[in-house]
Amino acid sequence: MNITRKWKKVLAVGCSHGIYADEGSVRAVLKFHASFRPDVTIHLGDAVDVSAFMGSKLVDGSGEAVEPDVEGGLRFLTRLRPNHFLFGNHEDRLERLVFSHNELISYAAAQVIAQIGDTCTKLKCKRHSYTGNEQSLIIGNVRFMHGTVFSEQSTRDMAESFAPWGGSVVHAHTHRAGMATGRRADSPLGFGVGTLTSRGALEYAKTRRATLSWSAGFVWGYISDTSSQLFLCQKQSEEWRLPS
Repeated sequence: MNITRKWKKVLAVGCSHGIYADEGSVRAVLKFHASFRPDVTIHLGDAVDVSAFMGSKLVDGSGEAVEPDVEGGLRFLTRLRPNHFLFGNHEDRLERLVFSHNELISYAAAQVIAQIGDTCTKLKCKRHSYTGNEQSLIIGNVRFMHGTVFSEQSTRDMAESFAPWGGSVVHAHTHRAGMATGRRADSPLGFGVGTLTSRGALEYAKTRRATLSWSAGFVWGYISDTSSQLFLCQKQSEEWRLPS
């Protein structure tokens, strides 16, 4: 556990998905970052999309171009300058494909992972592999993770399953910004940061009904060694209304 001796300012975002990131949302996050000046900035995963490495697209090469997607994802990381980058399931796919029996696929996946690693090294940003339920960055009484649950009550379920006792969990993965209280005696709080992509931007998800619930957001606030006060900023109109 990371012990925080005094109150620290924290900002968490996730699911920016490389070339699919909405520039208006990116500008809003960076504007708030510049004014809030967090002590700790966290990207919760899926900074790249790399749909070319998914399923049948991996076989026939029909996915989106890899280079601009990776460049877009790394450009946002460079502008955000996070202290921690928690790999999401999209980065995890690349890490698993490094061990593919197809040498071309293995080589390509390794090249992207190496680019991510080089960027994190330059930013002095710590990488955290996607280990599913075991993935954990704990600061004070708050656990940060990419997320594993993808249900209608995912934020509540994440709070019940993963929040430290008397604390909170902040996650990405579902693309739905929101807050929920878990059904435990300590009333844990769950915060979903949503996504920074535009609704319908991801080709493979544009026909899913669940995509209609996607929303942009980020989580910010203050954490001490034993307490936290977190807030969700969710885009609810055409323009962002940032905390002052």
